[in-house]
Amino acid sequence: MNNNIGIYVHIPFCISKCAYCDFNSYSGKSHLQHDYINALLKEIKYSSKSCHRNIDTIYIGGGTPSTLFEGAIQTIVSEIKKHYIVLDNAEISMEANPNSITLIKALQWRDAGVNRVSVGLQTTRKSALSAIGRVHTKADYINAMKILHDAGFNNINTDLMIGLPKQKSSDVRYAVSLANKMGSTHISCYSLILEEGTRLYNDVQEGRIKLPKEAKVLGMYNTAFNYLSKYGYNRYEVSNFAYSGYECQHNLNCWDMHEYLGFGAGAHGYIDNMRYNNLSGIEEYINAIYNSQDAREDKYICSKEDTYEEAVMLGLRKTDGVDIGMLTKLLEVDFYTKYKDVINRYKSLDMIEIVNDRLRVTDKGMFVLNQIILDFVV
Repeated sequence: MNNNIGIYVHIPFCISKCAYCDFNSYSGKSHLQHDYINALLKEIKYSSKSCHRNIDTIYIGGGTPSTLFEGAIQTIVSEIKKHYIVLDNAEISMEANPNSITLIKALQWRDAGVNRVSVGLQTTRKSALSAIGRVHTKADYINAMKILHDAGFNNINTDLMIGLPKQKSSDVRYAVSLANKMGSTHISCYSLILEEGTRLYNDVQEGRIKLPKEAKVLGMYNTAFNYLSKYGYNRYEVSNFAYSGYECQHNLNCWDMHEYLGFGAGAHGYIDNMRYNNLSGIEEYINAIYNSQDAREDKYICSKEDTYEEAVMLGLRKTDGVDIGMLTKLLEVDFYTKYKDVINRYKSLDMIEIVNDRLRVTDKGMFVLNQIILDFVV
């Protein structure tokens, strides 16, 4: 068993809630930040008593971690290092929005040991930003990237989205070119997922906003893929592109089914073959930690069937695919025999390939990835 594990820290605070967002995040609750951080520190300390594994990645996500008060990120990382063995070469990432990055905060993040920042640009088109409820501008992004470079960061991701209202392929090309120009070593390019219950979902359902058709969204993805490939970014996962050596190690570990601890409201964890999630409400989380030192709302031991399905769903997202020997072990029957017809069909369509006993989805197959995954889990 790999003795290394990761840590995920969830920060649920946002300046405003984006129209498409279905993550555990809240606006208008910044007054709870200090109480929340105090509870978070208690959870980090308490959990360390039963965990004696080395930490190889720390990921601080949200919400918007960059909206925390000055010194908060330093406090969190310091507490983790106090109670866990964090490897010297550990990747320590955090998410940030362009309009909440200041030089003082950025220097504090570097001082804390943060060595990777993920900046949420999404798009540069003003009308699209407005439609999805983003409160930053292109100018904010440019300024934020300059600040991060001035603070000494050289591992910076830019998050982009495609399939947004009023978005065109030319917008996507401009956004990826700007991210490249501003020194992004990693670019994530996600398709918009319309989540039921979000403001954007209601706007689309009631006809106030229209989304681009699927063919146009595929064209946007092709635009991003072609540009990024031309400028030296390697696609290592369906939506993630990076210069060699700048792949997100925390995400790679998760896709490879490595274990991690989850801290904070709504955080998920995976440890000793058990998946769990914390209470999602900020106040409920704080109260649970202070009352019982444990905020876990749900936990379950993964069956071999659960683990097999997760291994397929996560592994096939990566361009290097998933180990067939591992799948056979989880299935307890020969993978090649069970899925012979599916394998032959997709191989004949040049949508999958098998290299060194690893099942991989080709560039062509990435366009129908969800269907391929489904055919290997039935």
